[in-house]
Amino acid sequence: MRCLALVALALLALPPAASAHISFSPPFVSAGMDTRLEVSVPNERPGHAAVAVTMTAPAGFEVTDATAPPGWTATVDGERVTWKGRALASGAVVRLGVGVVARVRAGAAPVSFDQRYDDGEVVRWTTSLSVLPAAGASAPAEHPWAAAVAGAVGLVVIVATLVGRRRLRRRSLQER
Repeated sequence: MRCLALVALALLALPPAASAHISFSPPFVSAGMDTRLEVSVPNERPGHAAVAVTMTAPAGFEVTDATAPPGWTATVDGERVTWKGRALASGAVVRLGVGVVARVRAGAAPVSFDQRYDDGEVVRWTTSLSVLPAAGASAPAEHPWAAAVAGAVGLVVIVATLVGRRRLRRRSLQER
């Protein structure tokens, strides 16, 4: 009991993981669909101002456009977007816009970021963006009847196994 209390106390003492790092809103895109994302970028470096952010999309992603808040500019170069702007003070957050099309299968896609500071230091981040299966006409074919038949066959196998085990248990050792 005491060990459990110590573990709970240790977990409460730890800072929340990735609570302030670069994040996407929404945190997902649909495969093959043009999606507008908001990228929230905090300056987590005390005493220094962030002056630029570069996002590199993973293979299979197309960057369609980028927008910047007042005082910032956005430049798209292939799968890379660079936002530059006024100094982002320590503890502040800037929200940047980007349009992407994911031409990949569903799953997690790692997106790389370089955050540049006024003293020349660069901090690298990797954030995961979820790719959902395509919707509508571009969605892959679904086969609900095949899934229903497979489920029914699985259920029959489970029931047959349970009945067989029960019959074996009823026999005495002398009958076996």
